[in-house]
Amino acid sequence: MSIFKFKKKSTCQSGCCSPKPKSKENCPKCGEKAKGVLVKTLEHLLTTESKKKLISLEGFHYCKTPSCNIVYFREDALLNQKDITVPVGLKEGASPATVCYCFDWTKEKIKAELEATGETVALKDIKAKMENPGCSCEVLNPSGGCCLGDVGKAIKALKQEMK
Repeated sequence: MSIFKFKKKSTCQSGCCSPKPKSKENCPKCGEKAKGVLVKTLEHLLTTESKKKLISLEGFHYCKTPSCNIVYFREDALLNQKDITVPVGLKEGASPATVCYCFDWTKEKIKAELEATGETVALKDIKAKMENPGCSCEVLNPSGGCCLGDVGKAIKALKQEMK
């Protein structure tokens, strides 16, 4: 039985993702609010060794604070980058700093495009590909959700850095 209550509709603008757990908890390390994460996200992204140490994948939350080294947590477990099979692009020092796991958009790729042309097609490309061929945010993105908000924030921050 899940400890989460689920939202009735998807959190993703395109409807590509399942409803995410509504539960929010404070990260025990940084103190910031963290959202619940789907079991299928953890099934796909945790290392085999990390999964073997856990009795269950239920009840975890995702900490997106860039300066915090905790990725997933619950009352009895703290998981960091070494427990995840992909670099968590929103965390400081991630390389590559992936912001869209489905269509391979990184901060580095966006920055290069901005430097070369002054603009980026990242959001337009992602939105088009979400329609066809479709995305797999729930199992590819460590947050378990749609990346569009994070991509938009990354573009804004990169443009600000370049001023």
